[in-house]
Amino acid sequence: MESKGLTIVLIVLSLGAGLCDGCLEEERLALFQLKPFFHFIDHRVQYLNYDDSVEEKESSSDCCEWERVVCNPTSGRVTHLSLDVPYVETSYDLVDIVEYNYMGSQEENYWYLNASLFLPFVELQNLSIRGNSVAGCIANEGIKILSKLNNLESLDLSFNNLGNNILQQLNGFTSLKSLRLQNCGLKGIVDMR
Repeated sequence: MESKGLTIVLIVLSLGAGLCDGCLEEERLALFQLKPFFHFIDHRVQYLNYDDSVEEKESSSDCCEWERVVCNPTSGRVTHLSLDVPYVETSYDLVDIVEYNYMGSQEENYWYLNASLFLPFVELQNLSIRGNSVAGCIANEGIKILSKLNNLESLDLSFNNLGNNILQQLNGFTSLKSLRLQNCGLKGIVDMR
């Protein structure tokens, strides 16, 4: 009888071994490295006319519980990062802050992205950095480096100030199915052949 009970306990433990208890430490640390550039990583978006009980999740060590982060429930690896500028609810409609800020075109707020900061997210499928005033990438750490992420299917770079230089960096993405470049400073005729 005891061996049957022990067998059941071992089966239950082995079934639970494949499930993850939270995000991986290396990915949690990578998210903290991104936080100074993308302020909305680990907390809920606050809306106008929203009560002030905005829940901060920053204290959670499990980044899979953070807003804007989605993880694979089995591996605990980050699969989706939505680091785009949030929406603001007005009494009339949802106004995209991205479009609002982009029209203002405050060049002093533009900054250069180090895309290699995303490399620890080896299972990343969806990345949105929409509307973050990105003017380009630092040397040798451009968007092209994201082509190393073999699972990346969707990339949203819209409402940044990337210009036509971004087009040179889009070769080599074998898994990419969706690319958004709306209002990113592209000029002239773009040949996508």
